[in-house]
Amino acid sequence: MEDFARRAEADRAADFVALGGTVLTLDGAGRRANAIAARAGRITAIGTDRAVAELIGPDTKVLDLGGRTAIPGFVESHNHPAFFGMTLAAPVDAGSPPNDTIGDIVDRVAQAVADRGPGEWIRGFRYDDTLLADRRHPARSDLDAVSPRNPVVLTHVSGHFCVVNSAALRAVGVDAATPDPPGGHIARDERGEPTGLLAETAAFLVTSRLPGQSAGELAAALRLADAEYLANGITSVHDTGIGLIGGAAELDAYRALRRGGELRTRIRGYLIDGLVPGLAEGRPERPDGENADERFALTGVKIIADGSIQGRTGCLAEGYTCAPGEHGMMLIEPAVLGRRIAALDAAGWQVAVHGNGDAAIDAVIDGYARLGAPDGTGRRHRIEHCQTVREDQLDRMAAHDVLASFFIKHVYYWGDRHRDTFLGPDRARRISPLVSAKSRGIHFGLHSDTPVTPVPPLEGIWCAVRRVTREGAVLGPEQAVDVEAALRGYTIDAAYLAGEENLKGSLEIGKLADLAVLSEDPTAVDPDRIRSLRVEATVSGGEVVWSLPPAPARPR
Repeated sequence: MEDFARRAEADRAADFVALGGTVLTLDGAGRRANAIAARAGRITAIGTDRAVAELIGPDTKVLDLGGRTAIPGFVESHNHPAFFGMTLAAPVDAGSPPNDTIGDIVDRVAQAVADRGPGEWIRGFRYDDTLLADRRHPARSDLDAVSPRNPVVLTHVSGHFCVVNSAALRAVGVDAATPDPPGGHIARDERGEPTGLLAETAAFLVTSRLPGQSAGELAAALRLADAEYLANGITSVHDTGIGLIGGAAELDAYRALRRGGELRTRIRGYLIDGLVPGLAEGRPERPDGENADERFALTGVKIIADGSIQGRTGCLAEGYTCAPGEHGMMLIEPAVLGRRIAALDAAGWQVAVHGNGDAAIDAVIDGYARLGAPDGTGRRHRIEHCQTVREDQLDRMAAHDVLASFFIKHVYYWGDRHRDTFLGPDRARRISPLVSAKSRGIHFGLHSDTPVTPVPPLEGIWCAVRRVTREGAVLGPEQAVDVEAALRGYTIDAAYLAGEENLKGSLEIGKLADLAVLSEDPTAVDPDRIRSLRVEATVSGGEVVWSLPPAPARPR
């Protein structure tokens, strides 16, 4: 980079300048530049190196792009930060990899038991029954063998199930006489005894009562998640389900971090519907003390309409290919869903409803349709995941201005199993139908649903462009979008989902100076390489908040 003099006077000098590379603005015209400047956290100039260098003063922080590419900071439109942080800190990694069998997971539980005192709870995350050689969920008998006195909870990768041992069942009072809760299921053996597998709201009977979920402990989990987001170029996250893991303590954890100035990732929160005061009576109220700012705002309310396809609890109009008589389940009655949507809309809340199966999506659209035609107020209600949405449903979404956040990484992580096991080839090739949505003018964001799948947005962009499954097949190539559309799904279009497109998501004068610096230009490389590009720096409000550690020096 040319050595520019620091000649700008204090009253016009930038606080931050990045120059010497490519700047993808992702503005409406798709303009490119070489440099960008910011003052007081907002972008003040975009242009050539020489023009922007005129704003460098004695105290300006200068980031040399060195030929790299700066893009808007990624906006993750559906994540679970507290849940994510808890998985990062958990004593048991139950995922596959590294585990091939239930026995491998049990060995990890046994080690955790050895490391802890009697009676201490042990948590594990990410087990996936469809990737285990045993082809089944673990059972309480598997866990009892190594943990007779320590309660154990293993949470499924989807977040919709958990497996617990006998000590955990006793601790929360679940036994053969316990009825299935509404919207949930307690798996039982031939004698009617719980097997340890709990689905949907039954899983919440345990996970909502676990120790280790105080506001302080949840704040520690949020810090871990925050560090991972920044390392992946993510500057804003939509937390779609505050309270789902730790109840009201999650909101308290955010409040504590906010007071302490520890929120580095910008959070737009969607409070789980069960925590909204007065909602059951049709008079929802906002919690006290939630003044929005650029770091944190309660933007809306999250409702979970159905379960997951891979757990066979996503509510489908046609049965599962592997079990034609099964259609999944609604976790909330359609009439109740409609009433809650209407009450929240009337109270000015944005509504985000989890809908995986097309039958559930029908119920969600019905609820939104009853609100009447779009009234120009920018209500911007959403469907989360929207995985098996049909063409006729996309028509209805467009007619009622319903937005979508697509779980695009399903294509890679579950595409093969959706095709061969759960949905069959015709329905599977249409999961996350981005081209169909785009052709109708539907605004959509893309997401990873972390911790369900790994967080890197570059992987999600690659999924949207290539639609390659884990086994290397291309699933529904007609639904693959170009690189710029995929980038927009993780930036400006994701910002639109929270009504923030005038604040972030593109690099334009007056917007927040939030950037991700990539090793190369994703629009100029072979699409197969997008997934392997590196995030090398993350900038929030004109401050470098994360940078790639330097490579260790090689011994001479």
